Amino acid sequence: MKIETLKIYMGDWQFNAGLVGFINIIQHQDIDLITISKNHIEFKAECLENFSEKYFSYLTETYKPYTSWYKITSYKENINKYEDSDYENFEEKNLENLNNYIKNILKKQIKSNSYLAAYELILDKSVLDMEKNLSPIKLKKGESIKTVLPEVKEQISVINDTIDFFNRDETKKYILGKNIIYQFIKNSWNGVSFLNPQTKEKDFYEDYNRYFINPALEYIEANKEKYKFNCFLCDSEMKDMNNTMSFLNHTGFDTSRKASHAWNFVNDIAICDLCKLIYSCMPAGITYAYNKGIFVNENSSIENLIKINNNLKTRVFSYGSNDRDSNTYRALINSIEKEYNEKFSYELADIQIVRYEQLSSDQDRYKFNILSKNLIETIVKSKKYLTYLTKTYYSENGNTVNIYEETVDRLFSNQNMYTLIHKCILYKNSNPNQNYYNESHIFNLLKINIEYLKGVGYLEKHELDIVDKGGKQGYYLKLAYKEKGSVDKVNGICYRLLNSLKTSNQNSFMDTLINCYLYVKKPVPQIFMESLKDEDVFKNVGYAFVAGLTGEIKDKNIEGDK
Repeated sequence: MKIETLKIYMGDWQFNAGLVGFINIIQHQDIDLITISKNHIEFKAECLENFSEKYFSYLTETYKPYTSWYKITSYKENINKYEDSDYENFEEKNLENLNNYIKNILKKQIKSNSYLAAYELILDKSVLDMEKNLSPIKLKKGESIKTVLPEVKEQISVINDTIDFFNRDETKKYILGKNIIYQFIKNSWNGVSFLNPQTKEKDFYEDYNRYFINPALEYIEANKEKYKFNCFLCDSEMKDMNNTMSFLNHTGFDTSRKASHAWNFVNDIAICDLCKLIYSCMPAGITYAYNKGIFVNENSSIENLIKINNNLKTRVFSYGSNDRDSNTYRALINSIEKEYNEKFSYELADIQIVRYEQLSSDQDRYKFNILSKNLIETIVKSKKYLTYLTKTYYSENGNTVNIYEETVDRLFSNQNMYTLIHKCILYKNSNPNQNYYNESHIFNLLKINIEYLKGVGYLEKHELDIVDKGGKQGYYLKLAYKEKGSVDKVNGICYRLLNSLKTSNQNSFMDTLINCYLYVKKPVPQIFMESLKDEDVFKNVGYAFVAGLTGEIKDKNIEGDK
């Protein structure tokens, strides 16, 4: 092979994601093969030798715990526990777990289309015979678990053989590869190479080489003096316009069928074979987890780009499966805080956050946000309050909504929290058994809202304690209603106050408030008189007051009550 030093410069966010992925793939095998400069990388063409093996090796090692292959093989830990104790601690719940594993994992996956295609590549279908001997074990009513232990041991013997089959190097190579293709790679690009439904090459390693690697190597070694076209991205000379960006999800278009998308019906968007290869590495640059993905396009330098995204990936994978709804956002917030505290040069440029969401099996989308320096400071200051919201949910139209995720989404979109706060108080008051949060979480949400408003130039002269003061006054009013035996009236009062806050109607809010304090024969707290001067102060104090009013009455008065 002709040895040539190649330079690749940073580009759009997708290309930068591919660039991070390319570096990760190469450095996973040998860290010295790539030289990283401020805005470009340098490497020799020899880096592309056996690249398909390196490509799948990195992706399988990174995402292995999230695959169906791992679900199958990780059951070995349970088997070892059963066998070590000679099944003395094997109970009905263990039998249920075993039956679920056989029915919903083993039998389902073994006969799936992607697994059947992989057996063709490894030239071994013996696992299909094993699958026929697997069946859930029925425990009759009143029957002791000990009576079915012989069947359990028989099934586990078959399962052991099945797991051994999947742990073979050749099986692991192709089964894990199939998992990676359909769970992660297709999130970034589709329709070409092994993701082309009409491909004739069954071995996806060879297919990747044929479509991405071989053309790139030929392009590197070609004499380009007579080439008449230029790459849309790197401006290098090209022989033709055959390489379009149509294979990138939500980006390119079919130039042969949709000429109207191009200026004057003539397509001028095409990329060289080397850029096409870099784009194919996007799945190794974006962090995917639980139908979501995140990429931080921090383009001040390649070193910073790699650092924050790999740190983000490490943090995402450090969270357990119980945090699956919010772990990508938590990792992003933690990464931003870490780099911010280390004086990371965020002020050089606004940061582009790209979020991937898989809405269904055939529908996904990208969401884009720009984080300014002020917004980053707001996020860092609010991290403590955000942490308290990580496992909070409310139910809306039959769907479970993660409050942490909704809060971060609004911060990224540069929106205040008023409508979210309103929903949380309303749902807490109307459906308390379907929601997983309390008034203290609403107080944290209000404090995040105040930090955000300060960041955009409001409430600069006010501290977060206005939330605590407003919340305490709401709690005290509820206590007063309880002393009069009228605590049942509080719900109706809350709805009236919420309606006034939603419409920013201070007069209506104060009318309801004054009537409440006249009823309990107490003076209206001074904080409401002060808050009338500023609408945002009024709304934050008002929502804190209503949140306190909906709070649970404790046996002892909260600190500060006299």
